[in-house]
Amino acid sequence: MPHKLLVVSVDAMHHDDLPFARTLPAFSRILEQAAVAEIEGVYPSVTYPNHTAQTTGCPPARTGIFNNLQFQPGRGDASEWFWDARAIRVPTIFEAAHAAGLTVAAVQWPVTANERHVDWLVPEIASPQVFDGLEDQYRRTTNAASLERYVLPNLHLVDVTGRKPRYYAFVNHVAEQILRHERPDVMFVHLVEVDSARHAGGAHGPHVEQALREVDATLGTFLDALADTGDLGRTNIVLVSDHGHLDTEQHTNLNTIFVERGLVRLDEAGRLLDYDVLCLGAGLSGQLFLAEGITPGRRAEVEALLAEIEATPEYRIERIWTAEETARAHGLDGPFDYVVESEPGVVVGMLWDRRPVVRRGDDDFPPVLGNHGHAPRHGGQPLFVATGPDIAPGIDLGRRSMLDEAPTFAALLGVDLPHAEGTVLHELLTARPLPV
Repeated sequence: MPHKLLVVSVDAMHHDDLPFARTLPAFSRILEQAAVAEIEGVYPSVTYPNHTAQTTGCPPARTGIFNNLQFQPGRGDASEWFWDARAIRVPTIFEAAHAAGLTVAAVQWPVTANERHVDWLVPEIASPQVFDGLEDQYRRTTNAASLERYVLPNLHLVDVTGRKPRYYAFVNHVAEQILRHERPDVMFVHLVEVDSARHAGGAHGPHVEQALREVDATLGTFLDALADTGDLGRTNIVLVSDHGHLDTEQHTNLNTIFVERGLVRLDEAGRLLDYDVLCLGAGLSGQLFLAEGITPGRRAEVEALLAEIEATPEYRIERIWTAEETARAHGLDGPFDYVVESEPGVVVGMLWDRRPVVRRGDDDFPPVLGNHGHAPRHGGQPLFVATGPDIAPGIDLGRRSMLDEAPTFAALLGVDLPHAEGTVLHELLTARPLPV
């Protein structure tokens, strides 16, 4: 049997955070003998496409997870996220591990709801509006054993006092309990404290260090659980992250512009009637959808406006790609027609009840000071940190692709992931594990 594998995603942790992380007790224990790499994520640099790349080794054009949000015209930022695992179009590491007879756990990992290849499943649900409360969302998205043993007894740990539930305490406790009591062969956990801090306070600062301290405390409980069960010495531990953050400087609200030019039409209450072109935001980028059956004349109007937007300095739109271009350059494709790449720090807005351009310092600037979704070449980069019995200590792998992570997980487990486009990071393996 292969050694165990624990993968912890510290959402939005930068490679540049490692020096501070080395000053913290649990991080320092992991980093002491670790192999490290700086990772180039997939485009757009948002959570769900990148976490799906981490479990498949495939880009959005193949996984089908091209954004956090699904395209649901008229619903804006209330659109559903890609929360259901059945939306993924290629095999995952969960499926490969399960087929090999390994026990699999996933806590708060994106796009895992109804994932039938995970034995101990606590999925991330970012669309609570779809369900009738917390209990209903888990009854409809996980298996009976996970629900009864870990979800229902701990739902009181979910903080429901804000606009959206906060799952920190729930996730941290449940993950530790599963690790301790079920001792799965493979476990994936998603921690979001650092991402929340960077959204609220900007890309850098004491608020980020505090969030890293909170994550460190959670990592400490994981290490203690592994030590207490005797599994620490036979577990490969990998810390990953999904994207960086940039300080938010401006919102360019494209749907507002489309409304002003008559390419999006609203009723008297401001609700969507129909559209020729509509923007789905992805933070610091966006995706544009043309109406089905759009006439050549209307399409020409849209294309003329897009050229004007691209050429207008105040909008700060760096480039508008066709989907064919992003598919070739970034592995990004989907049911959209164009991809909008803004200048770093500029949100590509999809609401139509705001001014076309809102700048930081304006009274109506939204209270989110950090964001992502930008082309992955900008800003702080995600990380990959690995330590354990099958990991060569102290290696710096330089800059690698996020698509290489899933094949490397598969190699550590001795399973096959033939659909993956990435390659195994052989340099970090002490010896390639044998198939199960």
